[in-house]
Amino acid sequence: MARGKPWYETLFRRDYYDYFSVSGPRGIIPPDQYAKITDAQVDFVARALELPDGARVLDLCCGHGRHAVRLAQRGYRVTALDLSAYHLRLGKSAAREAGVTVDWIRGDMREIPRAAGRFDAVINMFTAFGYFDAEEENQRVLDGVARSLRKGGRFLIDLLNHDYLMRVFRERDWQARPDGSITLERRRYDVSTGRIANEWTSVAADGKRRRHRFSHRVYTYLELVEMLSKAGLRPVRPWGNFDGSELTMESPRLIVLAERA
Repeated sequence: MARGKPWYETLFRRDYYDYFSVSGPRGIIPPDQYAKITDAQVDFVARALELPDGARVLDLCCGHGRHAVRLAQRGYRVTALDLSAYHLRLGKSAAREAGVTVDWIRGDMREIPRAAGRFDAVINMFTAFGYFDAEEENQRVLDGVARSLRKGGRFLIDLLNHDYLMRVFRERDWQARPDGSITLERRRYDVSTGRIANEWTSVAADGKRRRHRFSHRVYTYLELVEMLSKAGLRPVRPWGNFDGSELTMESPRLIVLAERA
């Protein structure tokens, strides 16, 4: 029997955004609050990267462009790459509404096009890394990031913090949505691979169900540093959240700044 497409090629479509995204039409975070969260994240990104006006920035796995558009508003020359055609349509619409220009590219994170030494910085946000079952494929992403950066260029990656996640891990959870639907979550952590397999089920008020499955690798700081170093990216410093706090076991995020050697 033929294998279906991998989850990352099919998940990020309209159904995901409408029923599962925290920022979508049925999301648990109101749009104005989510906008403030994103503004604070972009403030942090700009401080961490310390780039001059007009610097070239790649938003790798840009989603619906919430960071890319704001960075373009700050005067950066932004390229945004994502595999989801639906996400890119949302991003283009947001850019038009904001009156900014972003170079939108549909592509695989392992194959950054037209990129050798082109960018002053690359960002990878919201745990958009560790998708691939084979670790050499995840390493290939970082190798491509290094190639795309000029010498001394900077890379900022934002992931879930493995140590924090292991402390609060729950195999089952649920969330009530404003429209009366419920999102059920089932998770399984594989200690032999370091991967978390997730199953999300949306149950509407009328009982209709929608289900999506996905998985990703969860990295410790030392594991990520090893991969960055292997790619030729020198780790500069970590943080534990977008408020600039120190990385500890209590930190919800693992944010690392690295430079191309």
